[in-house]
Amino acid sequence: MKLTSKYFVSILGIGFFPFAPGTIGSIFAIFIWYVSINYFSIYFFWVLVLTFLIISTYLVNIYLEIEKKDDPSEVVIDEFIGQSIPLLIIFKLNFYEVSLAFLAFRIFDIFKIYPIDKAESIDGAAGVILDDIIAGIYALIVIILFRLFISI
Repeated sequence: MKLTSKYFVSILGIGFFPFAPGTIGSIFAIFIWYVSINYFSIYFFWVLVLTFLIISTYLVNIYLEIEKKDDPSEVVIDEFIGQSIPLLIIFKLNFYEVSLAFLAFRIFDIFKIYPIDKAESIDGAAGVILDDIIAGIYALIVIILFRLFISI
């Protein structure tokens, strides 16, 4: 289970990339979203994200226990999940929306405005994953506001 958790939470080793592993994890989420909408459907992507969320809660806890760390940078499955949240409402490739979703998520994830900062302080997998979920929800709100703005 140790090896399984290591490769799952680091998304097959992406988390061990020496420079900006969280950003790489976010880009990987966009890649998986793109493959999903082009070869399967947005609903496939929804199921995938939900499945990853459920499995992550269990495997991140195992990994944290093994490594004795609070929020190791190699754990990037949380970035994958958080980045996926705004993508859940983008049904076809729209460069502006996907770019905005990426930038908004990364900004919220890096600067951790309230309540992201509070969620990050929760112990275990809940804290590791929840701060990225909130950042993803904020990025989702940005996409919704962008759509409202351009429809005016």
